[in-house]
Amino acid sequence: MAEPHTSGLSAHGYIAIAELVVYPIALVISVFNCWRHRSNRRTGWIYLSIFCICRIVASALVIAAEKSSDPSTGVIVAEMIVSNIALTPLLLAALGFLTTSAQLTLGETMPKILTKLLHISRLVLTAAIVLGIVGGVDLANNGASQTGHTLSRVSVILITVVFVFLTFLSLYFLVFARTQSHSRTLVLGVMVSLPFLLVRIIYSLLYSFSSSTANKFSTLTGDWKIYLGMDVVMEFVVLAVLTATGLVLQMYGRRETILHVGSLSAYDMENSHSDLQGSSK
Repeated sequence: MAEPHTSGLSAHGYIAIAELVVYPIALVISVFNCWRHRSNRRTGWIYLSIFCICRIVASALVIAAEKSSDPSTGVIVAEMIVSNIALTPLLLAALGFLTTSAQLTLGETMPKILTKLLHISRLVLTAAIVLGIVGGVDLANNGASQTGHTLSRVSVILITVVFVFLTFLSLYFLVFARTQSHSRTLVLGVMVSLPFLLVRIIYSLLYSFSSSTANKFSTLTGDWKIYLGMDVVMEFVVLAVLTATGLVLQMYGRRETILHVGSLSAYDMENSHSDLQGSSK
């Protein structure tokens, strides 16, 4: 780990403190969105909440490791595993957004092959989480373990494959599909987040495939500037974009409700006026 400052924290530690300030607030907003969209379990909001929890736990572990003069291997391993798998909930959230968009756009006419691909993508991301955890534990027990390196690399490759699928699916809905306003908002939210997700995935690929023992892409011991720019900032931007998408959808929903109620009121007033005219005759 980088040499600590006089306060006992390195740059990684200060970044962790900032995350502990920001992510609890983001978690509250995400949980609120979960409650607002509870009728559709696949909208993706639950995964944003899981991501926030992962970042809070990882940040707390970073501070615990840096505050200890002799941090336990368990704390270090737990931080590395949680940080590495935190990317997966963001992809699951984006996948949930696109699933909802497909349901709104295609409804019962949604091709079975698309339904299967969406389901397979979720399974692939679940497998990536499992492989990432197993690989991280194996590397903790034996840093030179080829099996641990292989499992970690396969995990990141699976994440990359799902990202490519998400990109093509987003482009399809944006360019070719006749989407409703709600559906288009979801797709745009995912599209805006994709470049930042790409940078974050590249960071994971560089970390997993680096042959250097002093890996500068490590979340604990690497270059803090690279970590901040390619990991922390990218993840937060993705979270902010997807959360903003949820808030926009809520505004759409309220506006449509007001318009619907207003239309009904106008209709009732017109009918009442007609009835009065009819009775006067």
